[in-house]
Amino acid sequence: MSPEIDLVHVAQRLAIVGICSGFIGAALWQLLVGSMHVLALRLHARMAQRQRIADARTRAHG
Repeated sequence: MSPEIDLVHVAQRLAIVGICSGFIGAALWQLLVGSMHVLALRLHARMAQRQRIADARTRAHG
């Protein structure tokens, strides 16, 4: 005899897996967006610092 497949149980498990994967995907997306934001801020700060150094050198020599 083959075991019966409980479709309600399978559907509940699939729903739980889907919800969990959605939460995990959203969390990973937030981490990615946050890290890109931090990277952009760091690059902007570095660029601004280089600009200030270049401006100071220009003032010093001119």
